[in-house]
Amino acid sequence: MTEVDYGVVRHNGAWSIIGKGLHFGAYKSRSSAERAARRLAGQSSGLPVRLHVQDESGELKPPERLS
Repeated sequence: MTEVDYGVVRHNGAWSIIGKGLHFGAYKSRSSAERAARRLAGQSSGLPVRLHVQDESGELKPPERLS
């Protein structure tokens, strides 16, 4: 089954949402970007979604399954 992966990463001094063929946003805080990514995941037409979030030190935390 198809699965959607989104990531919240720090890029050029701001937090962005990334995915396959997707890179958008310039959020001031990681939490704002993460909330936006969760809203986006809620609109994924019932597909399973995993969210990968970079921590403040630059490491990616293990993915969280959202749906």
